[in-house]
Amino acid sequence: MRRFFNKRTISVIASAAMVVSLLGGCGNSGTKTNVSKTDDANSVSSEDSFNFKSVKDVTFPLKQKLELTVFVYATATGGGTYQNNYVTDWIEQKTNIHLNYVYDLDGDDAKTKLNLVMTDTASLPDIFLATNWTKSEVQSYGQQGLILPLNDYLKDAPNWNANNEKSPGRKADLTMTDGNIYTYGDENECFHSMFQNRMWIYMPWVDKLNDGKVPQTTDELYDYMKKIKTQDPNGNGAADEIPMTGYIGGWATDPTVWMINSFVQCNNPLSNTNPTVAAGFVVDNGKIEYNVMKDQYKDALKYMNKLYKEGLLDNQTFTQDNTQFNSALNNDVHLVGLYADGGVNADGDNFWAKKPGDWQNWACLEPVAGPDGVRLAARSIATYFGSSIGSISANCKYPVIAAALFDFMASEEASNVQAYGPEGFGWDWTSEGTSLGDGVPKYETHTIPDDFDWVGNGFSRNYAHKAYTADAMIRSSNNEYRSALKVENPDLDVEYVFQKAAERYEKYSPDIDTLIPNLAFEGEDSQAVSEYTLTIGGYVNQATVQFITGNLDIDKEWGNYISKLKDMGVEDYIARYQKCYDAYMKTAGK
Repeated sequence: MRRFFNKRTISVIASAAMVVSLLGGCGNSGTKTNVSKTDDANSVSSEDSFNFKSVKDVTFPLKQKLELTVFVYATATGGGTYQNNYVTDWIEQKTNIHLNYVYDLDGDDAKTKLNLVMTDTASLPDIFLATNWTKSEVQSYGQQGLILPLNDYLKDAPNWNANNEKSPGRKADLTMTDGNIYTYGDENECFHSMFQNRMWIYMPWVDKLNDGKVPQTTDELYDYMKKIKTQDPNGNGAADEIPMTGYIGGWATDPTVWMINSFVQCNNPLSNTNPTVAAGFVVDNGKIEYNVMKDQYKDALKYMNKLYKEGLLDNQTFTQDNTQFNSALNNDVHLVGLYADGGVNADGDNFWAKKPGDWQNWACLEPVAGPDGVRLAARSIATYFGSSIGSISANCKYPVIAAALFDFMASEEASNVQAYGPEGFGWDWTSEGTSLGDGVPKYETHTIPDDFDWVGNGFSRNYAHKAYTADAMIRSSNNEYRSALKVENPDLDVEYVFQKAAERYEKYSPDIDTLIPNLAFEGEDSQAVSEYTLTIGGYVNQATVQFITGNLDIDKEWGNYISKLKDMGVEDYIARYQKCYDAYMKTAGK
């Protein structure tokens, strides 16, 4: 049960965290090491206090205060949210390290300042918490000597090694093609986001039109949608039903991905709020293939064109926006039979508020089998690079301690504090109830109100911010740990609904070895792949829509489509992916 007053001695914690050094931080040229003085005649010198040979030798809290200067690019915060933050003080109390966020920025300000910092070595902070660098940028800065390789520092870091054991692909994802690791990395395995291309089906119409049997094949799906179109299931006497809809620009609201995977493995969304690694590419026995060029992709387009021509796939799918999409889903007279969505928009207000409602009449439809028996769920690769999390600059005088700090922040306790705020108010340990994974829970979360009375609840001062932002923290949130979250009411819980949907889709997952990892492209390859992604990827998406809508005749224009891809350099595009994939696999020892 939630406690409204923390049973721990919060005031002692907060007061200790308020002790801030009067001097500079670790590093040089304006980032000087600070050591707090003590009257203890037996205290060790600063050099002895900070002279650790390895991360495993570092014991927190440090015997003397140390300041580290920090750069953080915290997206969607507007900047300036990390210094006056409970988490920062909590970290200081636990480690005796004062984090001085000399650069706490967002958006264009963060990009501009970061570029300036990297061209002026004197202004480098000790550590970079999050930068939103690409892998190629990280490797470039590492090879220029601006940020340090972390391999030797992390080899005996307990949380780092534990995360790598629980997530076998993690270390390889964070190792650049030069063999070095320059970022501690993120650990946020969101199981349901791996299977985010979901299709929702309205079960009252399934009961009414199909004797409660959901479609299992593309033919059965077609037949069912024809019933929706022709049998007036909403009973209003008007032919206003929309068998299937979606829109381009939302979270996995593009219905084409779900349908294409009944013909060929292909995760190439026309648009998605979550980035897709290597869209349209797969690995077949070590060979990179671009599946948008295969005859099976053509067959998928022909199927969707048939649905579109007959009004079964909403003709507004490729032109409507979120407002129109939601309007159709939440009309007073029920209109929609199926819709694509990573989330839930039909009766979404009640769903997201965890309240009963019409959203409970919808079920997540499993992938259907195509004419050749293909029945796959599009799967996204788990990545651990995140927003380029946790780098140490060449200016840092005590990189062993900085690496140990990263590893401390990756503990389960520190992960919870960074994400939810103080224990007892934002979260608690628990073993009661049901977890997200249907087992015994390990922790539960609470909502801290915006007007939370810090002082009235035992803290020594008020904080403007209670937690760090999700893409700018170091955490351990692997699938196992996320699954240990307590679910208060499984029937109404948002995460639980998504978890169950993903479990149903996991049965149809492609082999993990067919997925292309988040590769690090260097130099010319980086520039070329970026350009090809825009030009070739953009053309593929444009042609896909035109084939579906009939603006391009599939049978007549397919050959021209393939020819144009070749003229645009698709073979070079594939070859560059192959080159970097081979280098990745070699570095990973596979």
